[in-house]
Amino acid sequence: MKNILFVLLIILVSITTLQAQVPKKIIVEHFTNTNCGICASRNPGFYVNLNNQTDALHLAVHPSAPYPNCVLFQQNASDNDARTNYYSIYGSTPRIVVNGNVVSASTNYGSPAIFTPYQSLTSPASLRIEQEKFGTDSIRTTVIVKTESSHSLGALSLFICLAEDTVYYTGGNGEPKHYDVFRKALSPVSGIAMNLPAIVGDSLIYLFTTASNPIWNFSRIYSMAILQESGTKNVIQAEAVPASFNNVTTGITTFKDPISFQLYPNPTSETIQLESSSLPAVVSIFDLEGRFLQQEIIHQKNQTINLSPLAPGIYMLKLQNEIGTLSKKLIKNSIP
Repeated sequence: MKNILFVLLIILVSITTLQAQVPKKIIVEHFTNTNCGICASRNPGFYVNLNNQTDALHLAVHPSAPYPNCVLFQQNASDNDARTNYYSIYGSTPRIVVNGNVVSASTNYGSPAIFTPYQSLTSPASLRIEQEKFGTDSIRTTVIVKTESSHSLGALSLFICLAEDTVYYTGGNGEPKHYDVFRKALSPVSGIAMNLPAIVGDSLIYLFTTASNPIWNFSRIYSMAILQESGTKNVIQAEAVPASFNNVTTGITTFKDPISFQLYPNPTSETIQLESSSLPAVVSIFDLEGRFLQQEIIHQKNQTINLSPLAPGIYMLKLQNEIGTLSKKLIKNSIP
């Protein structure tokens, strides 16, 4: 009887562990302006407060109101204003939004109390970001949204963007440094409409590839994702990766069997068969110089990949899922 109870306890603990919610990160969207004198006086206290928070994320948005001649606004004009209007706070700076909730403009942004309601919270979802930089001119961002526990969430939106961790520029208000500057929306500014998978362990994968902008310091560019409820804008989860890493995996994940796949026949001419149980996954093909050529999402254990757009030659095929990535050499011959 004791053995049966022990086994039942182990099963119960295992189920609870597999379906446990995960820590929810704090994300602060900070609406500021380089010509705003009030921002120059209030931002230092805000940054001290922010830096005292454990693992809090930050995104600085520069809207046109009330100073449209702000250089950081002009460098990403439509996205900056659109994200400000998303929260209906267009018209004055500074403003802050914590985990999707607008903080009153009269609040002391230097007070730790603004973060208290959002500490030690959990989420049924995790976000994982893989960021790959190619030379100094392009970046590919992969965001994996995974269901970690049962939930009753409805319509969600997933906002994905690039930010620059530090911009050195002295604007009209005298601030010489600007942190986590919003550089480009990869998704729509209001987010990609989605629903979190109902089955624990299931994932959704989103991929974006974009060229760098000459006005950016590319070595300081990093990827960020915010998952929100569509109606309330309440943040379900957020994640970001350091700018210094070319291929970084963050977030919470449950490691299963090592990722694996087989290609046959290889060499081939027009198509190749990919066999893998590491699903769902994204298959990407690159030339030997690292240039991205072709991509598709696969859900089947056996998938036929069409190679007709590729010239004969040697390529690298990469399979990527929530566990990680694995690459193999692919040889395409001329058609007999």
